[in-house]
Amino acid sequence: MSNYLIRQGNAWSVKVSIPADVQHIFGKRAFKKALKTTDKTIAIARSGPLIAEFKAAIEEARGNPTQHLDEFLAQTRVHLLNAKKSPDTDPAAIGGIEEEVLGRLLAAHGVKHPEQLPEKAEAKVIKAYKVATGQRTLFESPLEDYIEGRKVEPKTAAKDRHAIMKFAARVSTVEEVDRQAVRNFVNWLSKEEGLKNRTIKDNLSTLRVYWNWLVHQSLAPEDRKNPFTDVLLPPENRKVAAEKVRLPFTVEHIRTLHAAILEGRSEMMNATFLLAIYTGCRIEEITSLETINVYEDTIQIVRAKTAAGNRMIPIHDEIKPLVAELKARGHQYLLPDLVPNKYGMRSPAMSKQFGKVKSKLGFDSRYVFHSIRKTVATLLEQSGVSEGVAADLLGHDKPTMSYGVYSGGTSLEQKREAIMKLDYGLPRTLTCQTSCPPSAPMAQI
Repeated sequence: MSNYLIRQGNAWSVKVSIPADVQHIFGKRAFKKALKTTDKTIAIARSGPLIAEFKAAIEEARGNPTQHLDEFLAQTRVHLLNAKKSPDTDPAAIGGIEEEVLGRLLAAHGVKHPEQLPEKAEAKVIKAYKVATGQRTLFESPLEDYIEGRKVEPKTAAKDRHAIMKFAARVSTVEEVDRQAVRNFVNWLSKEEGLKNRTIKDNLSTLRVYWNWLVHQSLAPEDRKNPFTDVLLPPENRKVAAEKVRLPFTVEHIRTLHAAILEGRSEMMNATFLLAIYTGCRIEEITSLETINVYEDTIQIVRAKTAAGNRMIPIHDEIKPLVAELKARGHQYLLPDLVPNKYGMRSPAMSKQFGKVKSKLGFDSRYVFHSIRKTVATLLEQSGVSEGVAADLLGHDKPTMSYGVYSGGTSLEQKREAIMKLDYGLPRTLTCQTSCPPSAPMAQI
């Protein structure tokens, strides 16, 4: 054991040489550690566990020749990219680092020269070498910088990350991305993943924005068209697609659903449902509504996904007692007993609970909570409400220049007149207190 001890000044250190066949893994020729003692007996005692640890690492490396290699390649890429930007960098030094990269990649495959590589490993080594030396860019390598710069909601960030990583798993470098690679990806999503065209479009939209960012960061070529634009999607059976279009609930459906919700005795479900059918709000807007944005006769939707979504909605007379009672409780949220999910969203648990209610009543996948917005839009149209007023109530963009760009929007009085046309023939005892007893907080999903 004393053969591993070396004296540095008056103190002892332990040194274990690393065999040549695994030196590329550790990036050094020996393990060395100060023992912080001048007493050789103590040094021998302290060196024992360290020697065993170093030898175990060597044996592990021999069984895993790529150990630490990815970390080395990633660090080398950053170093080389920075070095190449500096006019003071010695080209010979860059060449030396590139040679070391190649040497480690070859050693990981147990050879010393490229011509000794197995045929199946050659392409992999070439790609890894080009990525590490900055000649190619891994498609997902700038992903976290992109996500951080987007400043979007956590759920949107997770969705973007998932789509980009899914593509990167099939097309690993930016340089390999072309129209054919995108077409192959789309076909794979359709045939192997079984995704519908609407979902495939969402993936392509995410990738299209990401590619534009890569171009802006000079990580992708700007001299050609974005490869994720104008992609032909697989043909879909129109009859099948039409059968899956989401439908509005009828007035009779609303009554049936309300009766079932009351029977389930969930206060928060009942309140969410009533707010939805008398405002047309999205479930996210309802469950995230704060009492500070609830007034005597109106509610204000803030922080919507679009500018049109931020709006004032008159409170329907049928739910004024309900809203007043909830607001009087003094909680931050109008609907307090909802537990947010990992993205901070308070709607998923409610959406899931509603899904159980409607499925038990026999409604299929064409009917979801969002169908209530279709119901409200339908009733407004059937009551003769103009499209512009309905758009301002529901938070939709107006397509025309006159109304969509220059108009300041319809008045509260116009919206109040329209909202009062919503009539489902429900019982007038609609406050939480008279409809159903308080419920326990809903569990996170």
